[in-house]
Amino acid sequence: MRSFLFYKLVAIFTLLVVATSLVASCGVKPTAVPDSVPITDPIKTDSGLVSGVVVTEAGKEVRVYKGIPFAAPPVGDLRWRPPQPVKPWQGVLDCKEYAPICPQQKTRLTTEEARRGEDCLCLNVFTPAKSTTDRLPVFVYIHGGAMVIGSSRIDLSYFAGQNDVVAVSIAYRLGGLGFFAHPLLSKESGRGVSGNYGLMDQVAALQWIQRNIAAFGGDPNNVTIYGCSSGGESVLYLMASPFGKGLFHKAIADAGFYGNTRTPPLSEMEQRGEKLVAKLGISEGPDLLAKLRALSADQIVAAVPVSTSGTDLQLPNVDGWFLPDYPLNIFQAGKQHNVPLMIGSGSNDLAGSWNQYFDKSIAAAMGSVSAPVYAWVFDHGQCGRGGGTHCLSIAYLFSDLSKREGMCDVDVKVSKAMVSMWVQFARTGNPSVPRLIEWPPYDPTTDRYLKIGEPLEVKTGLYRAQPAAGETAGQATYTNSEYNFSLQYPSNWAPKTGDLGPSVVWRVGAGNYNVPAVRVIIRDQSEGADLKAVFAAHLAADGNKTIDTFNASEVTIDGTKATRAEVTYTGAVGKYEGLLLGLIKGGKWVIIEVFTVPAYFPFASPNQKTEIINSVQFK
Repeated sequence: MRSFLFYKLVAIFTLLVVATSLVASCGVKPTAVPDSVPITDPIKTDSGLVSGVVVTEAGKEVRVYKGIPFAAPPVGDLRWRPPQPVKPWQGVLDCKEYAPICPQQKTRLTTEEARRGEDCLCLNVFTPAKSTTDRLPVFVYIHGGAMVIGSSRIDLSYFAGQNDVVAVSIAYRLGGLGFFAHPLLSKESGRGVSGNYGLMDQVAALQWIQRNIAAFGGDPNNVTIYGCSSGGESVLYLMASPFGKGLFHKAIADAGFYGNTRTPPLSEMEQRGEKLVAKLGISEGPDLLAKLRALSADQIVAAVPVSTSGTDLQLPNVDGWFLPDYPLNIFQAGKQHNVPLMIGSGSNDLAGSWNQYFDKSIAAAMGSVSAPVYAWVFDHGQCGRGGGTHCLSIAYLFSDLSKREGMCDVDVKVSKAMVSMWVQFARTGNPSVPRLIEWPPYDPTTDRYLKIGEPLEVKTGLYRAQPAAGETAGQATYTNSEYNFSLQYPSNWAPKTGDLGPSVVWRVGAGNYNVPAVRVIIRDQSEGADLKAVFAAHLAADGNKTIDTFNASEVTIDGTKATRAEVTYTGAVGKYEGLLLGLIKGGKWVIIEVFTVPAYFPFASPNQKTEIINSVQFK
């Protein structure tokens, strides 16, 4: 017969087992294997049920959910505060249409007539998953637009369906509504900080993905963030911010680092905020914030310029809290999130000052952590003409180029290769694709990167100029045999082949919008007695532009007399500045102009336009 002690030990053991199970259930729950649930509408999120639409892309069904709120509308007292939780809704939220785009100015670069509104903190989900256990990689797109324009309205259904990924595009507050800092807001915060609300919105969207994406068949433990231009900037900010921890597992920054000038310290942004308040005509006082919050979004938007540079911009700031330091400093100190990174730019970006060396600095600084970094240069233009313009890579990544007008077989081939590498990276953290390319991690000692074009090439010398024989490093030469002159321009500037403008016979330029640029204009001698008159006639024909200032002098080049002029003028896009060289040959005015729109696309250096004009030689 068993002893009393035996039964007592059994009882104690049983109590320990029960107690242990209670501790597990009341504490942190172990990760459970989810039940397989078919993905059908409505889908349950932590704020309520949503329904979308099913589309078919190249024979693949994709469920699309547009305008899902991830934060409460930042209106009224919530303006210029961190994003707040969504108020749960009853019933099923119809997610078949995009949400309003965040308030911004209408420009030539944002022509869509979409409704604008502060109730814009929504995201869009594109999923080909059939079951919640599919656990597909999640690919998050963060739009660009210099932190002042842009939207999440991009169709990712083709990309999601063809690559078995769950694609998500997110919105965030922009400009004066997203990055306005002010001493009173800093005091109100309780942390002594203000601004960076747009970046906080991105964090809130990624937190929503962690909580909800499994219901759409995505894997919350395999999230890749991607953005181009200020979207690429955002990727690096999220890598540098402690608030990004655990929210993503791979990162891709495309044309996204511009140095410290676009990330001022909080003190400077507070001064800009005070300047903005004065511009809005709001008087200082205890009710200042209430008066500002009572303004319409349009009033605030109109007071902030649409530009990539300048002291009136409202930008992310180094506040010691959300951004503890400048991103490059954080990377060099090894304090960024230790996740694999891809970083690169279009080859034409490298002709300007935007990110010629900064991408390389970030790539080199990734040596401070164990995660690999892969560097690239996108060096492909439409149908193989010219180099990679600013963010052209987005079209090659997300679009079906076989159905896009004006594209060639080579574009489709480059697109397929690029998509394969990006998706492979999202799946594994390594963009190398068997039988396509072995892409080595970047190492400053070998300086190897991938040139994306046709063909794909692993090269050395990241962002080092590769001049053609006989050319000055980083320079290309244009020769006009009809009027017997030549000039030099940055070799990464691309020719513009269509819509050159009236009387323009040749033009090259930088970036996606082909500016800064140099062009040659030929007009009849009868159109003007001097350079100012004939150039005014040209501007009138070229979109009703008008001269603001014109300072001319007579010069002699290689024995040829000409007029040289500094000029500024105004058009629909804004203010232009240029340097002209003009002369009469064979009854024609020959005008060489180097120009840009400085608010949007500054020259690479203050002397760039002078250097190009000084390179002109007459035979």
